Amino acid sequence: MLCQSLAAPRVRYNNELWSLVQNLASLGLPSEPMNPRFVALAAVFYAALLLAAAVVGALGGRNAFALGDSAVFGLLVGVISACGTVALGVLLYRLLSALRRLSDELAPHLVDGAKWRDLVLVSVLSGVGEEAFFRGALQPEIGLVASSLLFGVLHVGPDRRYLVWTVWAVGAGFLFGFLYLWTGGILAPVTAHVLHNAATLLLWKRSRQRIFSLSVIPRVSSRPGIDSVGRRKNTTPYSLLPTPRKAGRMPAVRATR
Repeated sequence: MLCQSLAAPRVRYNNELWSLVQNLASLGLPSEPMNPRFVALAAVFYAALLLAAAVVGALGGRNAFALGDSAVFGLLVGVISACGTVALGVLLYRLLSALRRLSDELAPHLVDGAKWRDLVLVSVLSGVGEEAFFRGALQPEIGLVASSLLFGVLHVGPDRRYLVWTVWAVGAGFLFGFLYLWTGGILAPVTAHVLHNAATLLLWKRSRQRIFSLSVIPRVSSRPGIDSVGRRKNTTPYSLLPTPRKAGRMPAVRATR
């Protein structure tokens, strides 16, 4: 008992950051699945992030919204990068059981009950706002490494199970930062970010819908003559079934001597 009382308390890896998230939730952010109110709050938040990007860029004498040297090249690089990140995400989902359990836990709060258009809209808002701020405004000031680490640290969860999400965000930050340096603007990272978020959310929602549809389809037994709960089914043709007699009539019996 004494050893237990003197032991250092366990500190969760993101206790301070997650407490901030919990405090914001207590101020009235919706806890139900993504709905119009949630989308409206997201629009306000990312509009503020765009404003912050403009201010930081202006203070540094840069245009935080510069698209890059070539719009066509930026779009092409962004699309190819998104295809790669989505494919990698699907592969990790199939290989890691912990990631599948985490997805099942988060799905009721993110995709179940959400409309397709809301998922796409939030993907666009997050991709444009975050890339304009972290890549267009912060990265020229603090560098690729610092902006990518900050981008990952701000993607946190309530416990260590969500650490995979944080690590993924750090890797995505480095990728988007490299795209910014390669193309000279935010068009490529914005395209990759928006397409990755939209494809991931829509594929996630579709897989959840398939699970729900399969859960309500009656099971068919593979054993002939046996139903889904193990009871023997009546397979006799209807024409061979005995005809029920009318009530009150008895068959005639011939007298014998």
